[in-house]
Amino acid sequence: MSDTFLIAGAWISAGLTIFLFSFLYKDNPFFKVAEHLYLGAGMGWWAQVYLYGVLRPKVWAPLMNHDWMVLVPTFLGLSLITQFIPGISWISRYGFTFLMGYGAGLELPTKLATDFVNQIGGTIQPFVNVAGMSSFALFNAVVIAGGVICVLIYFFFSVEHKGAVKKASNVGIYFLMIYFGASFGNTVMARFSLLYGRFDTLYTFSASKYLYATQFILAGLAVYFIVHALMNRGKKEIEPAQ
Repeated sequence: MSDTFLIAGAWISAGLTIFLFSFLYKDNPFFKVAEHLYLGAGMGWWAQVYLYGVLRPKVWAPLMNHDWMVLVPTFLGLSLITQFIPGISWISRYGFTFLMGYGAGLELPTKLATDFVNQIGGTIQPFVNVAGMSSFALFNAVVIAGGVICVLIYFFFSVEHKGAVKKASNVGIYFLMIYFGASFGNTVMARFSLLYGRFDTLYTFSASKYLYATQFILAGLAVYFIVHALMNRGKKEIEPAQ
């Protein structure tokens, strides 16, 4: 029985993966099935996460202990749903207002500490002990500090960008491009790691242990596309004749 479930799971996993990849060729019913299953499963998973991770411990449990103050954030949260009801959509403004105000007050000190204060400290700290730094470390610190200053000059619009200011801002552009390129490359590599994982799954399920799930599903999908293309070609040939 366990082998049966294992093989069935392999066929489902390989099938859904191949169905999603089939969109690279063209839109088709198999892709739509996999897409709807993926979205439905995702929504169902998040629904149970919010139910058992938020509503029950943070709303239902306090209410059972007669903590009625929890109704205030509950009603504010539920008010967000009213935006989908035209007649009372104005109620959602209260929830959004509180959400934006609370979120800004919560995030602003954190962002200032991590993205602003720590950035300044990390740029200045290497120069505290210049005498004990190696030539390479000193060069690295100067490049980083110079890059930070040039990028800040690029976003400083109170002074016209000409002369030395323009040259510094141009250097800042190069540092920004390096940063954007590195960030994009990191994102691409992360996505490729997911792609490699799916390819590894398809390769694993192509073994005889799983009854050659990958090969049979690929062959079946190829047959479908060939038959579908031939049928459409026949329809196109009949239409002009009519």
